[in-house]
Amino acid sequence: MTQLTRYIFRQLFFTVLVATMVLTCILWLAQSLRYIDFIANKGIPMLLFLEMIFYLLPNLVVIVVPVAVLIGVLFIYNKLIADHELVVMQGSGISFWQLAKPAVLLGSLFALFLYSFTFYFLPLSFRKYRDITLALREKSLASLVQVGQFNSLGRYTVYARSQDSQGNFLGILIYDGSQGEKATTFMAEKGVMFNKEEGGRLLLLKGNRQEKDIKTGKPSILYFDQYTIEAKDKSSEGGKEGRILKAYECYVGELLYPKESISPSLRMEYLSAAHQRILSPLYSLAFALLGVCTMVLGYFNRKGRTGKIVMACVIASLLEVGAMVFLHTLKYAAIMIPLSYGFVIVTVGICLFLLSPWANRAVNSLKRLRFR
Repeated sequence: MTQLTRYIFRQLFFTVLVATMVLTCILWLAQSLRYIDFIANKGIPMLLFLEMIFYLLPNLVVIVVPVAVLIGVLFIYNKLIADHELVVMQGSGISFWQLAKPAVLLGSLFALFLYSFTFYFLPLSFRKYRDITLALREKSLASLVQVGQFNSLGRYTVYARSQDSQGNFLGILIYDGSQGEKATTFMAEKGVMFNKEEGGRLLLLKGNRQEKDIKTGKPSILYFDQYTIEAKDKSSEGGKEGRILKAYECYVGELLYPKESISPSLRMEYLSAAHQRILSPLYSLAFALLGVCTMVLGYFNRKGRTGKIVMACVIASLLEVGAMVFLHTLKYAAIMIPLSYGFVIVTVGICLFLLSPWANRAVNSLKRLRFR
């Protein structure tokens, strides 16, 4: 690595690193705000809350890094042009490829870094995150209650009209379908949760218990002043070993070669998730090449480079959105897989060609043919 390459690479690396940290923190904070209710109303410990939102980080990093690479490349090369450093480098005979080499190395480095996330850390974090959320929901029916909303878990559906200052639920409705042939509905004026540490019990005050035998269709109603029900969802006590993994929780090998037979629609969902994991890190290299091509190639303009920057951002957006659309429409045609890869690979190939000496020779040949 030459001194010039090290000089530009060092600036690129630290700029992309800072951009990644800033963007990740912003998105992480925005995501975390959605789960404040777990602490405010559900009584979830702070450490468990922090652990849960920590598992959101790998997914945010995979999303943010390619964007940070594009921002870093555009910012540093624009700075080199504004300080006339790039003009001096070009005037001293340095080729486009030598100028672009630090950006290519940077994009390749971050692509390898992201492969460790998409192949290992991303599915692991999703599994841990879902384990925590399922454990919180299985702990008690109180975790289901959202005032003014119907919420379901397993065979339970819970609704509460409002909540008083002491945290008790007012106007509560619970549908319990865990009894198999007998569907039970509880309606009460008030619901009080206690013994949350032991799984929770819900004390219903002034209400009724309506039960209907599905076979005979016979209803029965029991009015009560107090009625206690176990708040733990026993229908979901199979543990995490018994649950079905979602596509985003599986490793790439499990997505491409499932151990169990699955439906054709689920198979397409698995394939889409697998190829998206393989393709996502390549955006870092593609965005780095797009950024350096738009800034290095062409003529120097004293009026600014806003048009070039906007063009790079638009092409990068179309590239990522196009590949995502191809993969999400995979169920309609298998050709969408090579199209999604081709979209990215062709972009990388065109950028590499434009930066190579062969592009200059081709342009010079066309000029000579033009003036003959």
